[in-house]
Amino acid sequence: MGILGSLMMLLDFALGAYTWMILIRVLLSWVNPDPYNPIVQFLIRATDPVLEPLRRLLPSVGGLDLSPIVALLGISLLQRLVAGMARGGMALSSLMLEMITLLHLLLTFYLLLLFVRGGLHVRSWLAFRRGRPVRINLANPVLRFVFQATEPLLRWMRPRLPTVYGLDASPLVGALLLLLFLAVLQDLSVRLMWHG
Repeated sequence: MGILGSLMMLLDFALGAYTWMILIRVLLSWVNPDPYNPIVQFLIRATDPVLEPLRRLLPSVGGLDLSPIVALLGISLLQRLVAGMARGGMALSSLMLEMITLLHLLLTFYLLLLFVRGGLHVRSWLAFRRGRPVRINLANPVLRFVFQATEPLLRWMRPRLPTVYGLDASPLVGALLLLLFLAVLQDLSVRLMWHG
């Protein structure tokens, strides 16, 4: 193992330690720690350079701060790249495969949210057609998260799609389009695996 291998191991260790610092900060935020504790202050000062820019880019959704999740995904991708380089170099196809895998994971989660939103729309539509009152409790943090996360896409799609007997079909059409895009990503990743 040469100097480069040692540096890669050191970088991998540092990224792992930083991952733990972010996780501990998230866990501490759930218990409302003493802000004057030196360990808490250290964790805040150490993780803010990464989390603060992400917070400005990503709004909180349903009261959930997404910046630690995105930071952990980015660090995980970086660790995989470092591990690949330590094993003797990482080809461009491997790098693209890692990026596609991460994108596929995020879009699959978003697809799940669209299916939940579509199911809520269909349930409300059926209740309305039967003359029952329709209520979706947006005070529920999970439902609020689903609506806030999917609304930007659906707001763009809604004026472009006709309603079907009064049913807003935008969540279902969005889910179908996302399924097609995921199939294209899957095909691209298979091609990269065969050629890489």
